[in-house]
Amino acid sequence: MMATLNANAQSDELKNEIGVFYGVGSASDVISSIGAAFSVSTGDQTGFWGPIGVEYYHHLTPAVALGAVAEYAGCKWDKNYGSDHSVKSTYITVMPSVKFNWMRRDHFGLYSSLSAGIMIASLNFDDVRDVTDTENESETTFMFHVTGIGAEFGSALRGFVEIGFGEKGLACAGLRYRF
Repeated sequence: MMATLNANAQSDELKNEIGVFYGVGSASDVISSIGAAFSVSTGDQTGFWGPIGVEYYHHLTPAVALGAVAEYAGCKWDKNYGSDHSVKSTYITVMPSVKFNWMRRDHFGLYSSLSAGIMIASLNFDDVRDVTDTENESETTFMFHVTGIGAEFGSALRGFVEIGFGEKGLACAGLRYRF
């Protein structure tokens, strides 16, 4: 047993990775854009922020890793009806994930991934005194993300870019650390 542990400790294979990312064109952005279309038609100002997230993967083999993705995204509408108040939509998503490395080199890699989980979407009114017959709302729904192709560059600290569809966005970029 000690020989096995010693041989494993000397391995250069880094089995875990943690990352941070920012995406554009996510599913929550689309949902917020639909709301903004109605908001803009009434003269409201709208601000968006895309999915900001963290991810963790553990490599079972050099080609397959299991992990999870957690992210936060939202939208804010500022309304002026005599006195100011704002409405804020927030989207919190947690998804188990599987990653397939189909090209893995020391300083470069190509991969695809699939994630599916839940999104908690909430609508919060900052000043409910000006809102009649409306309450803060929250809803839990299914959410997913498919990364068609991702590329990563570096050694233990790696930059990455992804093209996909779902909650991480049509395009996503970030940093990962392998340990």
